[in-house]
Amino acid sequence: MDENPDAGALIRSPLCDTADDLDVRVRGYTRILLEWRSWLEELAAVFTDAAPDADAGEDERRCSRERGVAPVVALVVERTGAGELWRAACARTLTWYLESTGMASEDAEELADDVVDGEFESWVAPDAEAVEKACDIIGKRGA
Repeated sequence: MDENPDAGALIRSPLCDTADDLDVRVRGYTRILLEWRSWLEELAAVFTDAAPDADAGEDERRCSRERGVAPVVALVVERTGAGELWRAACARTLTWYLESTGMASEDAEELADDVVDGEFESWVAPDAEAVEKACDIIGKRGA
């Protein structure tokens, strides 16, 4: 979360913790929580669309992971505007996505960090080629 609209944070609502009026502060925190919930609901929909079947084998899981990368990255770019913080948000979101497909947490975090650091640039929304390469890298990695 950041109050600078160009920072690339996932939560754009400004924090009003300096307001003297308790009602103003409560409305501000409520707005932030609702924005966060909206983000989580969007992620859940994308994760569900790309999820492998529960009894999927490793090849099917890799294909599923590969298919899910582009919509996850697109959602992060849309939400953050590819501002300063977008890559950190992308790495965290890709980690969650990979974990949701059955990848171990440590492996998911390492892979997401490697892909984001290696393929995406700060302050720049990735082009189709960069996203395709990220999909390929993630699709080739096993559980």
